[in-house]
Amino acid sequence: MFENLAKALKTLLSKADRVLDNPPYNLVIHTSPAQDPTNDHYHWHMEFMPKLTKTAGFEWGTGFYINPTPPEEAAKFLRESQRGRAGSGNGGIDRLG
Repeated sequence: MFENLAKALKTLLSKADRVLDNPPYNLVIHTSPAQDPTNDHYHWHMEFMPKLTKTAGFEWGTGFYINPTPPEEAAKFLRESQRGRAGSGNGGIDRLG
């Protein structure tokens, strides 16, 4: 069961290292609130947040971070970085974005 998660994380982190030049990042696991153990509508998930920009006044003042890259452009960049690497042996996890 956890082998697929491990393969997906390995793929994600190796791609980030390669195409984003080994950025620092946070990997956050979101789970259902502990005080509500029977929360059937909530699913756990992971969030990968590479640090690609410098923190400036807006971020310091609000605690919110601006992503200067639209998700469509990021997905296109990551897909193009995989061209010509078919059959990479990662269980078919060749798509980021």
